[in-house]
Amino acid sequence: MKPTIDIDSLRTEHESDEQWEVRRSFMQEHQEDFDEEELVTLAQLFTNIEFLGCRYPAQTMKRIAKLAEKVSAKYRESRRNKLKRTFVEASDAAEAKAKRSFK
Repeated sequence: MKPTIDIDSLRTEHESDEQWEVRRSFMQEHQEDFDEEELVTLAQLFTNIEFLGCRYPAQTMKRIAKLAEKVSAKYRESRRNKLKRTFVEASDAAEAKAKRSFK
């Protein structure tokens, strides 16, 4: 029999409440499928992708996307009407600033 994972003990001090809830949901959904070490790693990859925009090899991205379908859908639905951040490359921002005309 597989040992029970104490998911609530896995929260890190730097996680916001929102990030923790998403990572916690992912781990709860898959706690029966993986050992603790792999579960924590997969959940961290998922939150890195979702919150930080990290990218990993294609095979990893596909695996995480499949595992995170339910959690992602629920999270994205909750964020639908909230303020969204837009990231631009520094070179694009500098170019846009240089092209502004000051009147």
